[in-house]
Amino acid sequence: MSTSRLVSSSSSSSSSSSWTEGGLLLSSSSSMREQSDQQRRRDAKERVYHHGIDIDIDVLAETARLEDIQIAIQFIQALKNATLNDEANKLDKDMLHRLQDPPQASLDIDDPDVLLSIETFMALSNSSQETYHLIRKAILHRYPDSKMLSYDQVKRRITKMSGVGSIVHDMCVTSCLAYTGPFASLEICPKCGEPRYDQSKLASSGGKEKVPRQQFHTIPVGPQLQALWRHSDTATSMHYRERQTADIMEELKLDNNILSSYDDFFHRKDYLDAVSDGRINAHDSVLMISVDGAQLYESKASDCWIYIWVVMDHTPNVHYKKKHVLPGGFIPGSNKPKNLDSFMFPGLHHVAALQKEGLVIWDALTNSLHVSHPFLAIANSDGPGLMYFNGFAGYHGKIGCRQLCGQKGRHKAGGPHYYPALLKPHNYSVEGCNHDDIDYRQVLPPTPGLYYQNLCFLIASPNVTQYKKRLLETGISKPSIFLGMPLAHNLGIPKMFGSDIMHLIALNIPDLLINLWRCNFGCEKTDSKHSWDWGVLQGDTWKQHGQAITDSTPHLPGSFDRPPWNPAEKISSGYNAWEFLLYVYGLAPALPYNVLPEKYWRNFCKLVFSVWIFNQHHILTVDLQQAHKRMLEFTAEFEVLYYQRRANWLHFVRPSLHTAQHLGPEVVRSGPGICSSQWTIERTIGNLGQEIRQPSNPYANLSQCGLLRSQINALKAMILFLSPPTNPIPKGGVDIGDGYLLLRAKEKFPRSVRSCEAEVIQSYLSGNQSYDTEFQSKITRWARIRLPNGQVGRSLWKEALKAKGKCRVARNVKNNSEKRPVALVSFYSEPHDTLLKAFFGTVWSYTSQGDSSLHVVSIKAILSVVAMVPHTPFPTSNDVTERFFVVEKPGLDIAHMIHDNNVLEE
Repeated sequence: MSTSRLVSSSSSSSSSSSWTEGGLLLSSSSSMREQSDQQRRRDAKERVYHHGIDIDIDVLAETARLEDIQIAIQFIQALKNATLNDEANKLDKDMLHRLQDPPQASLDIDDPDVLLSIETFMALSNSSQETYHLIRKAILHRYPDSKMLSYDQVKRRITKMSGVGSIVHDMCVTSCLAYTGPFASLEICPKCGEPRYDQSKLASSGGKEKVPRQQFHTIPVGPQLQALWRHSDTATSMHYRERQTADIMEELKLDNNILSSYDDFFHRKDYLDAVSDGRINAHDSVLMISVDGAQLYESKASDCWIYIWVVMDHTPNVHYKKKHVLPGGFIPGSNKPKNLDSFMFPGLHHVAALQKEGLVIWDALTNSLHVSHPFLAIANSDGPGLMYFNGFAGYHGKIGCRQLCGQKGRHKAGGPHYYPALLKPHNYSVEGCNHDDIDYRQVLPPTPGLYYQNLCFLIASPNVTQYKKRLLETGISKPSIFLGMPLAHNLGIPKMFGSDIMHLIALNIPDLLINLWRCNFGCEKTDSKHSWDWGVLQGDTWKQHGQAITDSTPHLPGSFDRPPWNPAEKISSGYNAWEFLLYVYGLAPALPYNVLPEKYWRNFCKLVFSVWIFNQHHILTVDLQQAHKRMLEFTAEFEVLYYQRRANWLHFVRPSLHTAQHLGPEVVRSGPGICSSQWTIERTIGNLGQEIRQPSNPYANLSQCGLLRSQINALKAMILFLSPPTNPIPKGGVDIGDGYLLLRAKEKFPRSVRSCEAEVIQSYLSGNQSYDTEFQSKITRWARIRLPNGQVGRSLWKEALKAKGKCRVARNVKNNSEKRPVALVSFYSEPHDTLLKAFFGTVWSYTSQGDSSLHVVSIKAILSVVAMVPHTPFPTSNDVTERFFVVEKPGLDIAHMIHDNNVLEE
């Protein structure tokens, strides 16, 4: 079956134009000057990149009076002075030598016994050491002359061949800090007083044996980057950014500096400006660093922190994959770090040294040496984690914007938390919050100049009392460690910090709306929840709503991954981000229709419309304009509908509403948010956690798993046959080109078709000159088709044989209406016009037309597999026609990009 396009809009580049509303300027002024990379780099070094403000950290250090500020500045100073040879780097001689003089030949394994050992080791990567021993023993029993390596030998060989190792530092046993930078020489933790070394061994050895009680691992990114250039195929992949950037620059020249779409990080204005300024050249790897906390075990305290490097030079369908994500460091728990700078310092110090001195790479594609200066484009984390990175006050501060746009919040009288309300409450006169209404269309961009001005003001705080006041007024809590990174090789503060669209749209906003609709917010004594007319998801209504979500599961294709649980039963116990996405933005726009009052429903649908577009990897400029407009309307109307200028309802205006206003401008400035989101690290945490095999010491085991993955990934980049083919053709499958595969089952013998089917097939063939028009009324059916996006669609032939409720329907597809024969489909009706218009294109409701709307279409007209979920939008009407609303997999393109496994379970 088939559905129509979900969001209709013009894709013609000629319709693009410069347009501004709410701070969104959809144009770019970047241009490529015709000069050599060397000259542009020399020119770039003479410029200042923080809007004319060059911060002298040594001068600021003289004004710092508070100890925590002084320590933060000492880390920054150490980064500014970083070199590859200094003591802080702790690189062994072999690694340091390879960074400056890499091998200039492709890596080959000539010894068959070594190759056997490595391939066996890699095949057993998720098995125990004992399993390798047993298999080796069996092989040696059958082939006594084999010199297959032992487990320890093969690990050492992999380390040597990959060139990837780890740097180990001591840390506080309670995770307060790492003994790096200004803490390097300490033997007692200044935070908790715990000793650094094992006291019993220290005493028994007369103070000679210093055994650290806890350590953490940093995996330098330099050797991992070198490996990506050491095979001609992977080097070609690393040149993708160079090719794509040239295409974008050409488009800007031809179209008056207007982009017709935003497809990746490279479309961001800041990046294009950096290329034009000569700060990024062809062999400079462009990096994103992403950090997040994780709980390894649900049932016990097991918090830890992980950070990764994402190489943005690859094509988007590559750089999110497991084998292309570069682990950076592992911070054991079980407590949260009190000084994250000290743990991040070794990895950032290494990058800062490479940025200043250069990383020598051998490009296998061109058989030439180049000096790369890694460019740190994005630093990202969730809200709490980003506070460590950027040194901002956080989302409950008076200036709580993660972009530091300067918008001030308001708080309740006597309350500690600020809320980013645009509208001033009635009868409200709270000092410092009494500013007038803020125009919802006035979305301010990040302001580096204001950041540095306020930072100087904060650092000069003479005492704790003044510090707290200045923190409140500036929105800054400390100088960010990223101030120590070379100015020529990053986007600067606050521009380098990402927006984290994943947590925003998949967790924060759903949590806000669902708790409002369930009346789960706190209610003051002067208020009554009975007056909350939006609070309809309660009692039996909430249970019925939850059951409707459960009943939709059979209609969601398996390629939609995990379907959402019944929210009435599970929403407070493990509902994950993907379930919220599918529930709130896929099913919720139609299932509870007529339950929520229409004014709230229409407001919600504006949010859904915007999220559908912002959550895409490819965003047309014309769609971006509409998405930004609807999002601004959603946030402005939200305050009118829910907050209503009532001071006792200020807590309804959560920081996520303000962050959502920045999504549109951020696409222009930073590219589609999904391209630099936290989905990648969340997935990395998940699959690394699955590899832990020593529950008694999970943190050390996690670090070893991460190190081993880095080494294996480096080998796979240098020796391609070690990496299994992506999405191979299954037995009996037929590749019909352009990424489409026919998959078995297949009928053994041709079968006759019904007369209605024969009629449309004959009609099609008669109009297509490339086919014999004499149709013999016999066809051979196939069970499944795999699409270029990785989804698998099924035919009615096999799907109808499965028990009702036991099969997740995968035969509804979205097509582009090009007419070439391969599939016999039945089109749904036109969407219900009233529902479509009333809810801003978010509710696409159809009826099935069965045999009356049979068509023949090309298999290659099928774009994706969608869900068609039954619903009853007009329960009081006499019309009893069964209707279905369409649900597309949220963020389909990015979901396909980060998956490594074959999608063949259908």
